[in-house]
Amino acid sequence: KYLCSNGQDVAMLAVAFVTPPGVQPQIVRIGTQCQEGRLDRFPAKLAVSSIGLLVARRVARRRCRRCTAPRNAPPRLKGDSLIEEAPDDLRQLRVKAGDAQGGSAWPLPLNDRLLRAAKGEAVDRPPKWMMRQAGRYLPEYQALLASSDFFSVCRSPSLAAEVTLQPLKRYPTLDSLIIFSDILVVPVAMGMPCHMEAQIGPRFSFGIETPEDMAKLNFNPDLEQTLGYVFDAIFWTRQRVANEVPVIGFSGAPWTLMGYMIEGGASRTFDKAKRWLYRYPQASRQLLEGLRDLIVKYLVGQYDAGAPLLTVFDTNCGEIPPAQYMEFCVGDLKYIAEEVKRQRPHALLSVFPKDGELGAFDDSLYDVVGVSWTSSPETARRDCPSKTLQGNLDPHALFAEPEAIRKAVTHMVNAFGKQRYIANLGHGMLPTHPVEGANTFIAAVDAFSEPL
Repeated sequence: KYLCSNGQDVAMLAVAFVTPPGVQPQIVRIGTQCQEGRLDRFPAKLAVSSIGLLVARRVARRRCRRCTAPRNAPPRLKGDSLIEEAPDDLRQLRVKAGDAQGGSAWPLPLNDRLLRAAKGEAVDRPPKWMMRQAGRYLPEYQALLASSDFFSVCRSPSLAAEVTLQPLKRYPTLDSLIIFSDILVVPVAMGMPCHMEAQIGPRFSFGIETPEDMAKLNFNPDLEQTLGYVFDAIFWTRQRVANEVPVIGFSGAPWTLMGYMIEGGASRTFDKAKRWLYRYPQASRQLLEGLRDLIVKYLVGQYDAGAPLLTVFDTNCGEIPPAQYMEFCVGDLKYIAEEVKRQRPHALLSVFPKDGELGAFDDSLYDVVGVSWTSSPETARRDCPSKTLQGNLDPHALFAEPEAIRKAVTHMVNAFGKQRYIANLGHGMLPTHPVEGANTFIAAVDAFSEPL
């Protein structure tokens, strides 16, 4: 795609990687994009049958109807870097687009493989993405973080969109992006300031030590004021990627967020939070329900910003006994799915109950259930026969030699089956992961292509 001269020249670019004679040629869509990231897509298509690479370019001298920036303006860059800066009126544009959408289904991305798999439809190969694929292990992210801090990146739509897009630039066959953010932005919105400490992790300014401390929390914050930057980042990412692939939105689950809030930040054991469930069961129920209701609003806001698939991460569910998890957690997670689906029927939902009881969600309204690396694909299929499953390669497998990674991926995909399945890791990318390991994982999944 060429950028227009901000309303004067709208350039159209078509690129076709062409196959040998006798092989079905690729069909390439032709589109236009102005400097502000808005896309005008034309119905025209291009079919090419010769060998080689064809680039067809035509410049149409007309004004982009939706381009509001000054004529002939230079690209909006962040400082001296190559980060494309969001327009000043991004929030107004996002709210206007969401109002026009009215909660209905967003237009399908050009690559809708992930969404089709989530709905249980047939796909030519399993779609794939990686939890925590944005940030952490990528050199380009580490370079960006050298001049900023973690939560400042999260709060900047321009920076968050750039980090979200980094893995797609490096691994162009990824089937989805996931917005760069953090589950702890929800407690921050409730009035718990948080910062990231090197070698330790997130730390809140205070922890919820007793039920009386809950009075410090705002369970009904203005989401536009407190979390609007996440919605803006989703909208801007979707504009920048020109709807080529879907953007996933997410939230932490009530129990996982409660654990961090009571511990005051990261913890290896979540001992304080577990004691809370036993010592203050009524207050625990109140805190979990308050988080539950806020999470529903947060997920709906992300859908309205342009995220067609929303994930709820319950990464701490394996920290408590199954009976407690069923009592305190499963009901809230099911309620979240029911309420989001009631308000936004077209939203697709995924839940990741890490090391938890998967069968508890087979009768839920979640479309996708994530599987931890500690579970087997066969057990997951037995426990959730009606769901699309996602996972579950041990993240540490990416440290192996390429052939070992390919072997592990082959075993995983064959065990899950190629349909109603999304290839992923069984937990998130690690800061020490080699980028080559991720590349091998992606290529190994791509090898499972087959005609429909």
